[in-house]
Amino acid sequence: MCSFFSLRQKEIFLREVAKKTIFYTSIACPFSHRVAIALKEAEIDHETVLIDLSNKPEWYRDVNVDKKVPSLTTYGINFAEPSVLIELISELKPQKRLLPTDPIKRAQVRFVIQYYWSKVALSWYRHFQNIRNADPRTYIYSLHTAYTRINELLLEQAPTGPYFLGQQYSLADIAIAPFASQLETTHKAFLSGIVQHQINVIKFYYPRLQEFLNGITSRPSFKETYPGDDLIIKSFQYAWKK
Repeated sequence: MCSFFSLRQKEIFLREVAKKTIFYTSIACPFSHRVAIALKEAEIDHETVLIDLSNKPEWYRDVNVDKKVPSLTTYGINFAEPSVLIELISELKPQKRLLPTDPIKRAQVRFVIQYYWSKVALSWYRHFQNIRNADPRTYIYSLHTAYTRINELLLEQAPTGPYFLGQQYSLADIAIAPFASQLETTHKAFLSGIVQHQINVIKFYYPRLQEFLNGITSRPSFKETYPGDDLIIKSFQYAWKK
């Protein structure tokens, strides 16, 4: 009886170890920040492992063959790609309703995530990647076009926020918040006052957009996982020196 009990205890222990969630991240990475917010919202206990992007450990290739962050290990299986990770987290804790149950709403959430990435985040990344030679007029125009459409998408969901779906917090808010915050931080730190003013004027005409951007970056799960403006600024300065 005692030996059976010990074997049973061992089986339970091994199952619990297999269920352990490990989050591989880099502090200043907005993609990793997405996953950190999702884990916080889903209230999933996990271990955090910081990966130095300038000196990635060789063992990390066993977790992610491309050695990219973020990655997640859960139930003994390794997962990569930030969009996959945040959806996985929402599926692990469906009671948190980070994705709507309605298939149309789910598609709309996925669409705005992809739209923001392709039209806003990529424009921002490309501009700051070559900030010394980039034309601010091109950047302002791309933001104006994208913000106009995003404001329309927001109003299609609800006349007021503070989130994409109105009062319901979702993966749309989780996915966009890290990029929106880093965009604002880098604008203040590196763009001229005139360019900043022109961008702020665009947002001024779209109250729903302003409410949305303020709402997703003032939520506790965002604040508790945000690395801070100074670290974001230093990460850009370091990248430019390479």
